[in-house]
Amino acid sequence: MTHRKSRYILYKKECVVFIMQVLKDEIQESILSASQKLFLQHGYEKTSIEKIARQAKISKSNLYNYFKSKDEIFNRLTDKAAHEFRKVIEYFASNQFEPKFNTPGFAEMMANEIFKLVSENREGLLLLVFCAQGTKYENLKSELIDMIANKFKEDYRSYFTDGDNIVLIITQNLFDGITNLTMQSHSDEILRQDLLRFIRYHSKGFVALISD
Repeated sequence: MTHRKSRYILYKKECVVFIMQVLKDEIQESILSASQKLFLQHGYEKTSIEKIARQAKISKSNLYNYFKSKDEIFNRLTDKAAHEFRKVIEYFASNQFEPKFNTPGFAEMMANEIFKLVSENREGLLLLVFCAQGTKYENLKSELIDMIANKFKEDYRSYFTDGDNIVLIITQNLFDGITNLTMQSHSDEILRQDLLRFIRYHSKGFVALISD
């Protein structure tokens, strides 16, 4: 076999491998896209592997070549968002941010941090908030709300008691408002503006509450 011919055979093998990898990547992306759509429409528990395979236009047995379970698919769609979500909450809980609460520029800084989070992880966050029942993340929303509420109580302990429900209600409203704006906004610019307005509203309301 000549050197030129052996190089040609090697090149053909590399092309075949490349094409096969592209096809595998496309099928995997099709599965993830179909799963995301079904999870958002029906929730995790009411979405079956059979429905995902049908939506992705592949056989159930072929789907298992890419993902071992529905759990693995959901985790692939949400792990990064969950990590980023926790990181932002922990950032604010640590008091390492600037400007501080109730000082000029705070609302803009907070709105920008939240906008960055939701714009980069929009679908993952929506899955975590609205579709996580039955997954390892089913308690994530309540855990994060409790973390924020407890931080408020700690920072303003002279205004609130441990059993004061108003802080938890305010925190739930803040959390739900942000997720609903994320779901309903039709463009990044509108979302950015709405988040800033919403953070200003909450900041001024909380300042009024602790000023009594």
